[in-house]
Amino acid sequence: MKVYIDKKEFDVENNITGLELAEKICPEKKIVSAIVNDMYFNLFEKISEGDKIQFFDGYADESEDILERTLTLVFILACKKIYADKKIRVEHTIGDHLYCEWDDREPFFHSEIETISKKMEEIIREDYPILRKSGSKNEVMKIFEEVGYDKKANLFKNLDFETIDYNVVDGNVFKFFGYLAPSTGCLQDFDIKAYYPGIVLTTSTASTNGQLQDFKEQKLLSKVFLASNRWTKLLDIRDVGQLNDYILSGQSKYIIDMAEAYFENQISNVADNIVSDQDVNLVQIAGPSSSGKTTLAYRLKVQLGIRGKKTILISTDDYFVERENTPLDENGEPDYESIRAIDLDLFNKDLMSLIEGKSVRLPHFDFVTGKRQFEEAETRLDSNSIIIIEGLHGLNPELTEMVPEKNKYKIYISALTPLNLDNHNRISSSMVRLIRRMVRDYNFRGNSADKTLSTWHKVRAGEEVYVFPYQDLADIALDSSLIYELAVLKKYAFELFEKYEYSKENLKMIKELKAFLKYFVDIEDEEYIPVNSILREMIGRD
Repeated sequence: MKVYIDKKEFDVENNITGLELAEKICPEKKIVSAIVNDMYFNLFEKISEGDKIQFFDGYADESEDILERTLTLVFILACKKIYADKKIRVEHTIGDHLYCEWDDREPFFHSEIETISKKMEEIIREDYPILRKSGSKNEVMKIFEEVGYDKKANLFKNLDFETIDYNVVDGNVFKFFGYLAPSTGCLQDFDIKAYYPGIVLTTSTASTNGQLQDFKEQKLLSKVFLASNRWTKLLDIRDVGQLNDYILSGQSKYIIDMAEAYFENQISNVADNIVSDQDVNLVQIAGPSSSGKTTLAYRLKVQLGIRGKKTILISTDDYFVERENTPLDENGEPDYESIRAIDLDLFNKDLMSLIEGKSVRLPHFDFVTGKRQFEEAETRLDSNSIIIIEGLHGLNPELTEMVPEKNKYKIYISALTPLNLDNHNRISSSMVRLIRRMVRDYNFRGNSADKTLSTWHKVRAGEEVYVFPYQDLADIALDSSLIYELAVLKKYAFELFEKYEYSKENLKMIKELKAFLKYFVDIEDEEYIPVNSILREMIGRD
């Protein structure tokens, strides 16, 4: 039969699997993933007549998430073989590293790391096939219960799935949400280190240029993750299955109220910190896209007002240069993520004028016309006022270089997402922010999900350059994730998926998002979501 590999025609025998074909076509490479007809493909399945195929090794962008999941599997399998009575919980990422703990919060001992590392090396050398199997919901639920996967069983019990996919490696059962490499030997290298009370793992990928990266502690974010994890553990909602239980038992209002109160409590603590320092007259808020910067700025304004402080809110977006002056990226396209897209001279001039007690006519950027307009009324700072700046570049020293450090209070905000799908499957904070942005862009900017997805890679690249390098300059970090939000955003996202046709480049992501969101039970009634909730930035106030 004829197939097409990287757009070239090949004659291949019938009934050949993707892995067998990869070994013939690319014998010099260890193939980690494949895309067939624009979708990720199980390499153990058979190729069909006319299939359009792309194979990828471990140094391709398309293999990055697959390698992370495979690394997680190898680590869990090593722990199973050494400590059969203990369970692992995968928590979150710290830079290029994945943080994990024992599920009972007993700390990893430093002496255990070398033993686990050697067992992982052995599993990689053995190159065990990672088989993908499928069974009826009842059959697989029984398997999960037999091997002690109570979190996985709890997740699926309330979901309408006819069949469930799972993996088998060296006789051990796993369930990962997404594709894995075809065998454990696809991991070229890894590193594991103690990071009390857990461990951190990493492997080399395309984003690390094929090199293992040194672990860099992110002190602020790690503390916020720990605080959020403690809170979700107290609520007994650490996994999506537990969240679904609360929603189905009629406790949506309680979960919404608790999540909103937790975030408001973070803001209240920040306001206390600010007013306790008499030198502070400038608050800077930064964070990646769709992290809730605008809502935080307003709610902090309210909290400071309660404490007798007047505030002036300034968005760096209003200082965009006019559209024809936007800097271009390496491809000659407008780079809206660059700090050069902001009129820094005007921004610093206005900022210092306000601090010096002068009156300023603040700008407002019209995203429809691509032009700046200026307010009729003048704004002036008095002795009891505080300026709040929010924007992507809020922590970049270049933005406020004329203001002394002693007068600044810096906040980093992101949706850090302590909720997991289950013990072994974390929820990516970038995926949550993407869903937020898709819904917001449609509701407030008229953009299709396809348009948002087509620019998301630029947004993410901009964050790596203009946001993440400055997060450790913050005085405090906040978690804007709401434990219930995906149960609300799900229906908005599915409406978007049905409204438009999508470019083939985005079909893979649409499929992944659909598969991911199906694990959430809907919260249909939105009347309990406060009008000042971060979620209202996405879904609107009505």
